[in-house]
Amino acid sequence: MNARTITHLKLVQISDCHVSSDPEITYRGLNAGRSLKSLLPAIRLFQPDLVLLTGDVSEDASPASYRRVAALLGTIGAPVLALPGNHDDPEVMRHHFPHGPWQGPLFRAAKGWQLVLLDSTARNEISGVLNDDCLARLESGLSGCESDHVLLALHHQPVKVGSPWIDKYALGEPGKFLGLLEKDDRIRCVAWGHVHQDFCSERGKVKLLGSPSSVANSIPGREKFTLDVGGPACRWLVLDRDGGIETGLLRA
Repeated sequence: MNARTITHLKLVQISDCHVSSDPEITYRGLNAGRSLKSLLPAIRLFQPDLVLLTGDVSEDASPASYRRVAALLGTIGAPVLALPGNHDDPEVMRHHFPHGPWQGPLFRAAKGWQLVLLDSTARNEISGVLNDDCLARLESGLSGCESDHVLLALHHQPVKVGSPWIDKYALGEPGKFLGLLEKDDRIRCVAWGHVHQDFCSERGKVKLLGSPSSVANSIPGREKFTLDVGGPACRWLVLDRDGGIETGLLRA
């Protein structure tokens, strides 16, 4: 990675932190705050240009939990773009992570790329939704941007990842969203959280990426959540000026 030039955009995607207001409360038997903290040295060594935080930041949607995560991520030294998950309260979260899709899709241009963050949450629902208004604003925003390549980020998976325990809570009615991938050939990547596992696939020329959790992951392909002893992880991405994408995982 040291040979990268300034024409490459380096991202770290952190997801599903599930941090609570009480530092001693565990998530699936693991300490969420300590797990996230254990990833920070590897993230700082990678030296990302931006941090992409893709939801379920908090387990209890408390101001204290968001403050804890914001303080930890503040040690990375890179701006944080954040979107909510089904465990989050967007109105609370936005006070601690101002750069997000709080009033519609967030568009952020960087080094030839357009990063677009979407809010796929619905109040009191585990599954995801992108309503017609959101999709219309997404399409309108894309038509007005001049970036060569686009990465879309949301919390819920728009395609099945092969794990029944979480696939039943995917993005609802994803057809219109997936149709945009075929209408705009600048879209090169869709990245999401929610699934608590590494997932990589392709749809035409679009890379589809599901991120692992920074606290607890499941072995892929299981009917029920089955703890993966590989531990917490996050995703790194290097986005090339020509639209190429390299990606992998960072672990403690």
